[in-house]
Amino acid sequence: MSGAGRARRRRAAPARAGALLLGVLASALGCPGPPEVPVAPSGRAAGAGVLPACKESGCSQAGALLAAARAFSDVRHDYLLDTSSAMVPGRGLSRSAAGVFSPVGLACAQPKAATGAPASAGAPAAAGAPAAAAAQGGPAPGQGERAIDFRYVGIAVDSVLVGADVDLPAYFSAGGTLDKRRLRLVAMALVADEDPQFFDPTESVVPAPGGGCACGRATHFIGAVKRGAMVAYETDVTAGEAHGTAIGLFKARIEAGDRRVTMTSVGELAIEGVEGAPVAGGPGGAKGGGQALGALRIEVKKAVPLAYAIYPVADVCRFSLAEPEIAPLPVDLGVVPYGATGTAQALITNRAQVDVRVTHGERTVEVPAHGSAELTFSWTPEGVTAGCERQTRRDTFVVQPKDAASPVEPRERAVVVPLQVTTGMPTFSKHEPIATEMGRSPDYGRASADWTCPAGYVVEQCEPQLSSCLSSTGSCNAEGYRLTAEATADGRGCSFRCTGPSSSIWGDHGCAYTAAMVCRLGCSK
Repeated sequence: MSGAGRARRRRAAPARAGALLLGVLASALGCPGPPEVPVAPSGRAAGAGVLPACKESGCSQAGALLAAARAFSDVRHDYLLDTSSAMVPGRGLSRSAAGVFSPVGLACAQPKAATGAPASAGAPAAAGAPAAAAAQGGPAPGQGERAIDFRYVGIAVDSVLVGADVDLPAYFSAGGTLDKRRLRLVAMALVADEDPQFFDPTESVVPAPGGGCACGRATHFIGAVKRGAMVAYETDVTAGEAHGTAIGLFKARIEAGDRRVTMTSVGELAIEGVEGAPVAGGPGGAKGGGQALGALRIEVKKAVPLAYAIYPVADVCRFSLAEPEIAPLPVDLGVVPYGATGTAQALITNRAQVDVRVTHGERTVEVPAHGSAELTFSWTPEGVTAGCERQTRRDTFVVQPKDAASPVEPRERAVVVPLQVTTGMPTFSKHEPIATEMGRSPDYGRASADWTCPAGYVVEQCEPQLSSCLSSTGSCNAEGYRLTAEATADGRGCSFRCTGPSSSIWGDHGCAYTAAMVCRLGCSK
C-alpha cells in the first residue's frame, strides 16, 4: 500500500495512554477538590457487561492476557478511559508524583477549529470526517476504516493504567486514604482517527516565570475523544493483601479460580492469541478459534467512545516543540523468521505549531505544523527457538524544528517507538530411518509414521528418501510395494506409509526408507 493510501486510512492517533478507568470520574472532572488518589468506583459504566470470570475451570482467558501483558510493557499509555463521553476536552488535570490524575477547575486548552488544521503531508483529509465530529462522539468509523492505532494489554490499579506491572504497596502509600483498591487486567484497542484534533491555549494559560507557560496547578489537559473497545478482568485488593507486584497477585487469584475476579466488557472486542486461549469480549465473542500461535490478535468489532487523550499543558505553549503522535502503537512488523528483515510503517503526526524535521537513521523528512508523514521501521530478529516467539524492542527517531533559529523548547526530542515481531526459526526439519524387519510376512505397520510440526509451523515438504524394498529392482513402488508420504489434512504434519507383499512359503520381503519432513514458520500475527 502506498504512503498516501496508508495516510488516508490512518490520519492520526495519540501515542500515549494514561489514566482513569471506565469513566466513573467523568462527572468529577468538572468539579474542584477531588481526592489526589481517585476512589475506586462502586458502580459500572453505562452499557458495560459484567459476568463472572473465574469458574471451576479457572481463569484461563485472563491468564492468557497476563502472559501477553509483558509484550506491551513499552507501550506508553496516557489516556483517560471514559465510556460515557462526559469529559470536557481542554479541561486541566494535575498529575501527582504517584502518576494519578486529578481534575483542575480550569480550561487550559480549546479544540482548534477544523478549518484551522492543515491536511497531513501527502494525504488529503477524509471526506465528511471533521475532527469536531469525532470529538463530540460522532458515528463510529466505517468497517473499512477500523484500523487499530493503539493496542494495550496490562494492569490498572484503581483508575490508573500502569503498564505490565507495578509494585502494589506503593499504591497504598501514595498519599491517599483508601484501604482497598481495584486491580484490573485490561485489554483494549482504539481505532484510527479519521481526522486529528489539535488544541489552542485558553486565556488561563499564561507565561511562566521560568519560561514556557502555566495553567494554574494543571500539568496536563484532556484531549480529543477516542473510540474503541475494552475487556477488563477486575478484583478488589485490601491493604493487607497488597504484597509484591500487581501482576503476581492477579496471577495467584487466576490460578486459584478466585470467584472475586469478574469480567467487564465495553464495546465489542474480539481477542485471540496467547497459548491457544481465545478471549471473548462483548456480544461478538472471540474470533475464529483453534490454537493460537504466540501472538495476541485484537479486532474491534464495535467501537464506542472509550477514551480521551491526555497532553501536557506545555504542548499549547506558544513555542513548544510538542512530542509527535505515532500510530499504530506498538508498531507490529508481523511474522518475520530469524535472519529475515521485516518492515512496517507508522504515521508520525506533528502536534507542534512549527514545521519540524524528523530524523530516523539516515532518513530525514520534513513535517509541517499539524501535518503528518510516514516512517518505515525495520528489524531483523535473531534467536534459536523452534516455534513462534514474540519479541519486542525499541527504536528511536529525533524531532527538531525545521527553522534552526526558531525559539522552541525543547530544542529537540528523541522519541521512543516500541516495535513487536512474531518470529522463530524459518524452517524445522526432521529425518529418521524407518524399516520393517526382513521376512516372509513383515509387519508393515512398523514402516508407518505420523509426524506433527512444532506449534507455529506448517508442512512444506513430506518426502521418503533412500528408499529400498525387497523387490527385484529394489523399488518401493513396484511388485506390490507402495511407499507414500503425504501432508495431513490440517497441513500441520506428515503421514508416511509403506505396504508390500507377504508370503508364508518362500522369499523375504521388507521395506526401508528415511522419512523427511520440512516445516516452515506459519505463525498467525
